[in-house]
Order: sequence, then C-alpha cells, then structure tokens
Amino acid sequence: MNKETIACKQAYIRLINKTEDYIENNLKEAISLNDLARNAHLSEFHFHRIFKKYSSETVNEFVTRFKLERAAIFLCVDPKISITTIAMEYGYNDSSSFSRTFKAHFGLSPLNYRKQQELSSNRDWLMK
Repeated sequence: MNKETIACKQAYIRLINKTEDYIENNLKEAISLNDLARNAHLSEFHFHRIFKKYSSETVNEFVTRFKLERAAIFLCVDPKISITTIAMEYGYNDSSSFSRTFKAHFGLSPLNYRKQQELSSNRDWLMK
C-alpha cells in the first residue's frame, strides 16, 4: 500500500470513529443516514459506501445494535426502570417494537434478559 492509500484509509477510520461518537451522543434521538452523512460532511451515498466498507454492519444495523446494547445496560442497572421507559428513551414508539427488536438481537425478551442478568448477578454475589 502506498502512503496515499494508507492516509485515506486512516481518514476513513477516523470518520467512522467520529460517526460512532455522534451516534453515542445522540442515542435518544432518531438518527438517520442523512444526519450521519451531514455530520461527516459527505453525501448519503458516499457516507454509506465508506461506512459499509470499514464496518461489518450497515449504518442502520450499527445504530440499532448500539441502542439495544445501551438499553440492555439500563435493564440491568436499575430494575425499577420500566421496559417501556427504556424503549422510549432509545427512540422506540412502544415497548412491543422494542421487545421484538431486542429479542431478535439478544435471543431473549427484555424482561427475560433482565431476569437472567439478575440471576447471574445474584449467583456471582453468592459465590464470593
């Protein structure tokens, strides 16, 4: 690889990292391809092509996964927070669409995920 190719690849990786930061800072908002492309100062087509090349996921898959993983943390951290509240916090219109997407990603409903994490945490505590 020549220096130009390496510099270009590094610039695109920085762009992906900047995009990840943007997503993380706006998780509670609806994030569109247009928003991300505008943030990167690129056309939607060019941004999506670069993201797909340097990431193993599409932009939508990445945003969805990031939101679900953050929501999963909140399911475990505070069992008093309702699943509906968490769903709304991460841009879902209702708990049923959140639950379907969550189950497709984690293989468990949010409620069962929460219960499993509580059991695991209790077992860890008992083992100490």
